[in-house]
This record gives sequence, C-alpha cells and structure tokens, in this order.
Amino acid sequence: MTLQSSGTISLANLRDEYNNGSSAPIVLEDYYRGSTSGFVRANSSDNTATNLSADVPTSANNSSLSINDFYGQKRAFRKTYSSTATNQSGVGVFGGDFPINYPKEIVINSSQTVGATSTSAPALKIDSTGAGTITITNNGSIEGAGGAAASAGGNALQVDGSVSVTLVNNGTIKAGGGGGGAGGTGGNGVFTANATFSNLVDEGGGGSSTPQNNKPSWLNSIYTSAGALDGAGVVADRQWGGINAQFSRGINPAQFDINHSGSAGAGFSGACANRGPIYISAQTDITGVYTISASISSQYGSGYGTPTISASTSTSSAGTSVSNSGTANITASTTTYFTAYGTTSNGKNYYYNTLSMSVSGTPLQIQPGFAGGAGGVGQGYNQSAGSGAGGSSASNNGGAGGAGGAGGAFGASGTSGSTGGNGSGTSVSFPSSAPTNGSSGASGGASGKSIQGVSNVSSSGSGSLTGGTA
Repeated sequence: MTLQSSGTISLANLRDEYNNGSSAPIVLEDYYRGSTSGFVRANSSDNTATNLSADVPTSANNSSLSINDFYGQKRAFRKTYSSTATNQSGVGVFGGDFPINYPKEIVINSSQTVGATSTSAPALKIDSTGAGTITITNNGSIEGAGGAAASAGGNALQVDGSVSVTLVNNGTIKAGGGGGGAGGTGGNGVFTANATFSNLVDEGGGGSSTPQNNKPSWLNSIYTSAGALDGAGVVADRQWGGINAQFSRGINPAQFDINHSGSAGAGFSGACANRGPIYISAQTDITGVYTISASISSQYGSGYGTPTISASTSTSSAGTSVSNSGTANITASTTTYFTAYGTTSNGKNYYYNTLSMSVSGTPLQIQPGFAGGAGGVGQGYNQSAGSGAGGSSASNNGGAGGAGGAGGAFGASGTSGSTGGNGSGTSVSFPSSAPTNGSSGASGGASGKSIQGVSNVSSSGSGSLTGGTA
C-alpha cells in the first residue's frame, strides 16, 4: 500500500513496502530506484505505465538517499486510462517489466472505455508471461468487438495462461455480440426460356450440288443392305433448297428445306420429300430440356416403323431417341446432331412423301435460387448491432433468398437467417433436378466472453458482466 505522505516513516515501513516478508538487515542504499536489489524498480524503456516510486532518486543522481524520499510512494507500476483506448495488453503497457515480479495496476477511470476493434483480440489482454500481482480496477467499461455476419463476437477481458489477476469491477465488462446468420439460398425453379439456335449444317450432304444422302453411322444397324434408307434406285433424288430456301433448284418449295429464322424462341424445323433421312446439326445458347418431334405424312409401302427423331452429341451414337414427339436434354454451345428417320426399313427401300422434324426454341431451363441476405454485425465497441439484409428477389420461378439474421446485442448470439423460398415450375432433371426447396439460413455467431480465463481472476466490486465467462 502507499506509504504515508507525512509523519514518521521507519525503515521497517520501507521493508514492508518494498521487501515484504524479509527479516534481513535494512541497507538504505538498496532502496535506490533502479538499484540491483530490485526492491524499487525503474521503468524499462518500453514500460508506458507510471512508476509509483518515481520520486525515489536513482544512484545515478549522485544524491544521498533519505527516508523522506519515500513519502507517498508505492511499489508498483500503474497504467491509468483517462481517455478511450483500444486493443490493450499487459505486454503492450508494461513492456519488459511485465514478466518481472513487481506489482502492476491497471485503472480505467469512470466514463472511459477500453474497447476492441477486432474479434481477433480482446479489448484488454493479460498475457501469459505476466508476473507479480496484477490488479485491474474498472470504473468505466471494457468492451469486446461485435462479430461480423455469422461470426462470433470478441472477448472483453482475457487472462491467458495461469496468470493471477485481481479484478475490482465497479463498471461494466461487455462481451461482443455475435453476427447474424446469412439467409438461406432460394430453391431452384424451372421456367420457359427463349433459345437461339446457330451454326445449322445439313450433315446429310446438302448444298448447291446434288445431295449425298449421308446418315450417321449408328443408323447402319437399322437400315441394312436389304433396304435403302433413301429409296435409292426407286425415286428421284431430293432437291435441297438449303436453309430458308437459299438455293434455287427450280422447285418452290424445294424437296428438302430447313426453316430457321435465327430469332430467340423460334427453334427450327425441316421437311424432306422422296429421300432421307433429315440429318442436320446445330448449336443453342441455352442448356435445357427441349421438345423435339418427327412425323411422316405419307410413306410408300408398309412396315417402316415409327417416325423418330434423335438428338446426340456424337455421330456414332443415337443419343436420345423420341418417337413422334418428346423431350431431349441439350447443352448450350455444344454441337448436337438431329436425325429424323423411320425405325426400320423392313428389308425394303424406304421412301415417303414428306418426312418432317422440328426442335422447339422454348426449352425448360433451370433458374438457380437467389442468394440470401447477409447477417447483421453484432454489437461491440463503437458498433451497434445490425439488422440482417433482405435476400435477393425471386424471378423465373426461382426461390427468393432468405433474409439475414440480426446481430446480437452485447453478450448475445446473433439470430439465424431465414430459410430461402422454394422454387416452382415444371419438374425437370437436367442439368440437375428442379424445382427444389430453399435452404435453411445459417446460424448466428456466438457472443464473445465478458471474461475469458475467469478461473485466474479474483473479482470484487459492484459492476456488471454482460455475456458469459469461460
């Protein structure tokens, strides 16, 4: 305790203050400030605290030491906060004297705050290297940082290792609130999109010359040498008019045309007389589920099977084959081969009046669900608790994002985000299954601790703790 400011001071009083418990003879020269005895320490160069024995002379002053030099002195370093400070630590305050067995005091004045600016560190940390008695007198406030969205809040007072701390709390010690959880993502929906087809090619060998009537290799297993797919030797060759009748063949319309406006949502179609098959390729800009169809208005003979259209990314595989009309999964920016044909030649030459096919330009496309809103920040030093942000709005049957949760007050966890809205629309399984339900919102972050390392702290005082301890 502080020596008296007047009256008689005995050598025994000095020994009790600076070398307590010793019965050794008192040598006054041992009590110079900064002497090798260590009884009265001088501040190390990085010790920013006040030396409460600052009036005791050092031997370097070449002045004689008097017992009267110890009036009002105390064996301790004291750091007093008379204004706001942030991110404080024992090492930062006491420097090289922190691990020395010498009393240390931290005092936070009334109406003053020591706060944390980040959850990565507490507002006030007593490092594990501390030694000597360490006393914290809090007459103001110690406040942890608020957590970011979905993150935990920060600690206010943290005592590391096995350092013993005496806490006199007459103010408030507040843990940072946890951040609110993000809102859930909306579920995937399905809507009808307008696709644009490009790069149409007559793979059957069209052009301004006589058509070649080529077919994909996988059709060889259907149309054997016993019957020709294109009616060769029975009927005249088709007359290829090209895409949108670009070639003049003396026939209007030509016996084989592809109609393609190139506009979004238009799709394309083809019609062929006499010989076939219809064998073309194209690319689309939208991945989705397309309606494809094939028909034969009149065929000569019988037993030629069912008019069919295939959609494949390979000339050696039939891919998806649809009788009359159905759907096919088509990937954007990928060359897809479309072949319209009859399912069997029945050992005969196969020919017909009109073979037609079409591919829709309005596929079913998946709309990914929309993002949930961010959670609000937790309350902390110099920071209010934030409300969660709203989720992104819904469109094209995709579910709206859920709202983010609110940040927690001092000492409280953040609230969870809301569940995203469900998607809607026709059920599809390409490129993934949809529609789907929205996902749950994320949990809010936990609050920090008002005191971390509380087992090392002896507490007294009329102040309060906001938030748990650990």
